Amino acid sequence: MVFESGSVVYEPFLGCCTVVASTQETILGVEQWFYQLQPTQGSSVVKVPAKQMVARGIRPLMTSDQMELVLQGEGEAPALAQETYAQRLRRWTEQLRSGQHHGALGMLREFNTLLSDGARLSPKESEMHDTVQRTTLQEISTVMQISQGKASVKLSEALGVVKGRQEKKKK
Repeated sequence: MVFESGSVVYEPFLGCCTVVASTQETILGVEQWFYQLQPTQGSSVVKVPAKQMVARGIRPLMTSDQMELVLQGEGEAPALAQETYAQRLRRWTEQLRSGQHHGALGMLREFNTLLSDGARLSPKESEMHDTVQRTTLQEISTVMQISQGKASVKLSEALGVVKGRQEKKKK
């Protein structure tokens, strides 16, 4: 996948980033292409080897139609496997880095299911939840051209769909 300077991409742990440049550099005698990404929040620039963009889950922003479909959900509440928190973190990281549009929202739905089932989250899981929620809100806001507050309402509604389904199943 090739990204043009000035395009906006989504990085699961940084959120929306602008591609500010692509450069070729020689490191340890090997020439590599790098993308320089500037997260929307802050002034830092992150260099990512072009070969690692896909592996890190960096992808173009969704279209508003894709966003609407993702927010509507994918059916059933997630079935949670019995796994340790380390296994869950690894699986969630793989899910986020898969580059699939529904990865972050699926993970947030799982968090809601875990919390509604009374699970205790580790500090690392809580940190990951907060980061993914922030970056997801940022993408919703950017794609739909709405405020963070309205994006938060849309995300809450999307996550509430799963909660409502769980309550119906319990009855």
